[in-house]
Amino acid sequence: SIFSLVILKMVKNMNNIIVIGDLNYNLNIFLNTFLKENNEYTINNITKSIGNILNVPIVLSKYDLNVYYFSCVGNDIEGKEIINFLHSNKIRSDYVNILNKKTNNKYVIRNTKNNSKTILSLKNNDKYELIRSINFIPNVVYSTIYNSEFILDIKSKFRSTKIITDLKEISEESIKVCKLSDYVIIPLKYAQVLTGINLNIANKNSIIELYSRTKRLFSGKIIIYIEEVGCLFQNNNLISIIPKMGDKNKVSKSSYDMFISTFIYCINKDYTLDKTVKISTISKFLSDNGKQTFNIKEVLDIYEKNN
Repeated sequence: SIFSLVILKMVKNMNNIIVIGDLNYNLNIFLNTFLKENNEYTINNITKSIGNILNVPIVLSKYDLNVYYFSCVGNDIEGKEIINFLHSNKIRSDYVNILNKKTNNKYVIRNTKNNSKTILSLKNNDKYELIRSINFIPNVVYSTIYNSEFILDIKSKFRSTKIITDLKEISEESIKVCKLSDYVIIPLKYAQVLTGINLNIANKNSIIELYSRTKRLFSGKIIIYIEEVGCLFQNNNLISIIPKMGDKNKVSKSSYDMFISTFIYCINKDYTLDKTVKISTISKFLSDNGKQTFNIKEVLDIYEKNN
């Protein structure tokens, strides 16, 4: 197995969260036009950033959870900056391997006229072998990359651990990981691709058919995330919709990450799926309306006042 897990003395803590993902150093290139073939472009400068891949673990850390990041970086200045960034946000780097190579770069070409972006990433073939034995039982594992071998290892060695995945691409490996997960969050566009159904939200039969066909593909609990409408899920054998709060046209760049972060927090607390989706929807609403909060108590207070 790529991921060899050796178990020593287990420490049970309901707040231990593992997040698995790539760690890249972004090189941001700004243009005021679209890229066209066979053209040369002159740029004024290139900025560097660690990117938004760490949005979810940062929020989870601010929610007072113990977040362990599983990844690797190169043995260079960029790798050290990423490790320091993790530490500054109280994210544990015990299981971030430092490899004898350069840290992977991601090239982000941003169009300043319409705020669109084109991202060029090198395929990451790094092996995330553990340099230390895991000495705790993770309550939740959330993966932003798709490696079914690792998830199988987790499930065999940590039977009580909950696996959460959100589908961000359609591939053989991503589907394998989703099939192994306890909770799968699927944006509408991917549910439509998987089922071949174009949702008509005004048609009850269309809603039932889309959800039922999606659910048959996986064994875990399925949440279909519909940006302008809300979330579709099964509650006590009934297909339910938790509607989006506020103006459906108001969407912030970080609202999806806030939804995912709050969803992980709630599952970690063993809330029901209905309660989890409602609280996560409140968190998304606050983010969409410029009131994003990293104080989970504020979100929970809004939920309690309305339920």
